[in-house]
Amino acid sequence: MNKLHLTLLVMLIFAGVLKAQDQGTKGISVGAGFYTTNEILNTFEDIANGASFGNVSAGPAISITYKVAIKDRWFVYADAAYQSISEDIFLNGNKEGDVSHRFFTVGFGTEYHYVSGDLIQAYSGVSIAYTSQTHDYTLPPNSVVSESSNDNYVGFQVNALGIRVGRKLAGFLELGFGYRGVANVGLSYQF
Repeated sequence: MNKLHLTLLVMLIFAGVLKAQDQGTKGISVGAGFYTTNEILNTFEDIANGASFGNVSAGPAISITYKVAIKDRWFVYADAAYQSISEDIFLNGNKEGDVSHRFFTVGFGTEYHYVSGDLIQAYSGVSIAYTSQTHDYTLPPNSVVSESSNDNYVGFQVNALGIRVGRKLAGFLELGFGYRGVANVGLSYQF
């Protein structure tokens, strides 16, 4: 096959794949994100408290997102995410209690689909969010000390690369950094 035929073949393939996502398209997705900024901030908070923590167990950030294409290939969205982290508190090498953290986040963002075909979509995006964090400290049963506290802060999510594979119902993988994690995987439905 000569270069001209190969070039024409590649152009035909991309012509079939690169069909713009029409304005007005809507979508809903559910995902699970791993290694979030919540986990990173929790680690820094542990260091700042001066206590010793161990046996950290971080659940995935479970999120739901609703998207609308406001222009061909350009989506805006609202999302919500929930994550929990639990860990043991140690003093002089002995377990003195435990703490559980719960994070609830609401965000708004945008993304651009630079490959937007019927079967494959590739995109990048960014969002800003508000996170409410609750800490519940529990010390041994013979102790009268038990404490709860709340923190609130502004967060973000940057998706450097998102890939969606499927037609109406599809799987997706997003790689980035923020409240939905370094890697976020799940299911998406567009209508």
